[in-house]
Amino acid sequence: MALKNKIDNLGKIPPQDLNVEEAVLGSLMLESEAIHKVTGILTTQSFYLDSHRKVFDVIKSISDSNKPIDTITVAKFLKDKNELNEIGGVMFIMNLTSRVASAAHIEYHALIIQQLFIQRELIKIGSETITEAYEEGAEIEDLLNSAKRKISALEDCTLGSNTGQSHADVFQDMIMEVEQDSNEANEGRQPGITTGIKILNNATGGWRNTNLIIIAARPSVGKTSLALHFAKMAAMSGKWVNFYSLEMRPSDLLRIMTSGESGINRSNLRDGRINDNDWNTLNALSGANFGRLPIIWNSESGLTANRIKSLTIRNRKAGKCDLVIIDYIGLIRPFDKTAIREQQISEISRTLKEIALCENIPVICLSQLNRQAANVKPELHMLRESGSIEQDADIVIMPWVENTRYQLAIEKNRRGIKGTFEIFANDEMTVFGDIEQEALNIRSPERNPSLTDTTVF
Repeated sequence: MALKNKIDNLGKIPPQDLNVEEAVLGSLMLESEAIHKVTGILTTQSFYLDSHRKVFDVIKSISDSNKPIDTITVAKFLKDKNELNEIGGVMFIMNLTSRVASAAHIEYHALIIQQLFIQRELIKIGSETITEAYEEGAEIEDLLNSAKRKISALEDCTLGSNTGQSHADVFQDMIMEVEQDSNEANEGRQPGITTGIKILNNATGGWRNTNLIIIAARPSVGKTSLALHFAKMAAMSGKWVNFYSLEMRPSDLLRIMTSGESGINRSNLRDGRINDNDWNTLNALSGANFGRLPIIWNSESGLTANRIKSLTIRNRKAGKCDLVIIDYIGLIRPFDKTAIREQQISEISRTLKEIALCENIPVICLSQLNRQAANVKPELHMLRESGSIEQDADIVIMPWVENTRYQLAIEKNRRGIKGTFEIFANDEMTVFGDIEQEALNIRSPERNPSLTDTTVF
């Protein structure tokens, strides 16, 4: 009853309806099968009175043990737990069933209980947030993340009544998606967001909605440059890109991207060694589409996965987010600073996957490989710090260099093929593209033995 006392201190009665709670409990004891109508809506904590919680908890236990639910079995279970007298004895149980005639409206009543429970929890969260905000030295980011985490957990309660989609509905959704992809293919457009590399488009179908894509490599292989290439190509196709840089300033990243677009040497652009011809090129780019690409850059320090989620949702609602790129996962600030590193990365990885699923967009995140990947072809087990990255990712691409040849190894691909293939990269790795050799056509794996038509589930 701690929650009740805390809310009572505010001078108001907590939101509750004891009559509805009694009606639901009585209905559950009148019709055994009624429990299946409310288990996705109610939990033990949904009830206001402690005695009602104990009765509901026993009803769930009886249901889980596949025994009949009625006043006799409920009373016996409560007695065995030494709780029957605490709630008012057998008469309390009998009175519950006398309040209703059937379980006809039990779902409607259950939703009322759920709503009142959520209202009480919101009051509790608000009270706790006020207390935490008054603490001296409290960090704003921690306060916001704490409140968001509690609200997110509460939102999950409202989703419990969703029992899934019928096969027919899912089939119709699938047909509509295939039709849309087919129309785009017939018009010569990439169904997913283009990668700017044909052989990679053919392998992945482009960057598809709900996918979490991991680009993993050792330092100095060109992960960031490759990510900038993906951002530029997506933006040039008209897609809004949200690029989160946790390692470099946006202006420095844009110098790298501009180098590849302008042909100006990356080092010269970095150090300001620009001649008149270079300035003419830069001025032309400024007035062209390149100077107005739909990219939002963010280098906010101390970014957490939840902060990235919030910004993504905001930009998505504003119509300015079709693709998220993060450089890189190891620099995302963990929510729980006391957890071990593997748990921190696991939480971050799960949140990034949630962003992709809930916002229906692709998310590309860069990652490091461990020292085992030095000078050898990288493999999945070389992903640094957490195996959950491998589990959460839909696609894992590992760039590496072998004898000055730039390779892309697709080590995981839920919706396409795996394989290793060579692409073009300039000396400073600011320009990427296909190698004009028919032998590298990904649609003919038999002519490129490094490619295997394997789907990963």
